[in-house]
Amino acid sequence: MSPRSSQVSKRRLLQFAGSLFIVELIRPLSKVSASLIVNQDRPYWRFCNKCYVMFYTDANSNSCAAGGTHVPQGYEFRLPFGSPETSTAQQNWRCCKKCQAMFFNGYSGKGRCPAGGSHVADNTFLYVLPHDVPGTPTAQTDWRFCNKCQAMFYDGYPEKGRCAAGGSHVAQGYNFVLPHSR
Repeated sequence: MSPRSSQVSKRRLLQFAGSLFIVELIRPLSKVSASLIVNQDRPYWRFCNKCYVMFYTDANSNSCAAGGTHVPQGYEFRLPFGSPETSTAQQNWRCCKKCQAMFFNGYSGKGRCPAGGSHVADNTFLYVLPHDVPGTPTAQTDWRFCNKCQAMFYDGYPEKGRCAAGGSHVAQGYNFVLPHSR
């Protein structure tokens, strides 16, 4: 064996080191992009202080069961979408194209919409909402499904807000814990 064949050239050593550097540089990026896919959320969701529903504020128009349009108050919520359902996160939540309220789209009946008729699902974002977990400084408890209008409403006050199906909202099922910005 010649002395030259047993030695590694400087050029090969630099190529190898450069390849390792690039691999190590890219490896964390693949983890970041994977977490972005799993942990997606959509901002611009707010509490309406007239009807108490969760509604999307970045739309051209909306309709409130208490008359006129929704009036935002409090936190801006960032609702998760696109992840699988788990024992503490329920899928089938959608934004209604007509009233902009968050409603449950998992039943054949879609619930009463304040804009008339039933809610109509916007299937652009498939929301999966956390429930029955502890609240945190950036996640509010007491959000509930109304079994009359099928909208998500805030159940943390003695009054329950105006329901599009008449009277006040009636809570049923899970206690949703919704993430928000401070």
